[in-house]
Amino acid sequence: MAMTARERILQIAKRFERHYRRLQWASHGDPLDILILTILSQNTNDQNRDRAYESLKKRFSTYESIVRAPTERVAEAIRVGGLHQQKARRIQEVLRRIKEERGGYTLSYLKDLSTEEAVRELLKFDGVGKKTAGVVLTFSLNKPYFPVDTHIDRITHRLGLVKKIEDPHDVMNKLVPDRLKYQLHLHLIWHGRQTCKARKPLCDRCVIADLCPYPKKT
Repeated sequence: MAMTARERILQIAKRFERHYRRLQWASHGDPLDILILTILSQNTNDQNRDRAYESLKKRFSTYESIVRAPTERVAEAIRVGGLHQQKARRIQEVLRRIKEERGGYTLSYLKDLSTEEAVRELLKFDGVGKKTAGVVLTFSLNKPYFPVDTHIDRITHRLGLVKKIEDPHDVMNKLVPDRLKYQLHLHLIWHGRQTCKARKPLCDRCVIADLCPYPKKT
């Protein structure tokens, strides 16, 4: 009898845990800091994201100073991360709205909301999608939400877990148990970088090859 999608997810998670190591959740930082960092991560790599974030923090000591600065100065500070004009406007708009609604630069109130409510709160900001919201909740607040990046999107489609017409966030958040969301998210990203690459996937070295229809298709 063929395995269900949930059973395959559990098998995949088990093998990845053995292969990559078991991960314990740890906060990656303040939720607002993580939100800004994740906006900077869009359409670039981790190294350039981190360089852009460090440059932003070096030039602007407070979020208030980012809001008050000309957009051009903010854009110049984050130029290394790419799409700097767009990201600068987005960051300033998000910060302004948070200050207007909360009276300060904080997202700490999200801790008291359910995961669903917190996702809705974050999605109301222009330029914040499900992936960005999920990263903030999962990595800062330990609210289990499964963010889907480009690596995970590619792997889950190859595995046949997500169809082209489906929203990968909706599908994967239903399939992946809460206790596995943080760990499996990171394991899938590592797997996408090391093995299930975009152009030349190393299927012969893959620890889940027998659970995946992709090698047979190719």
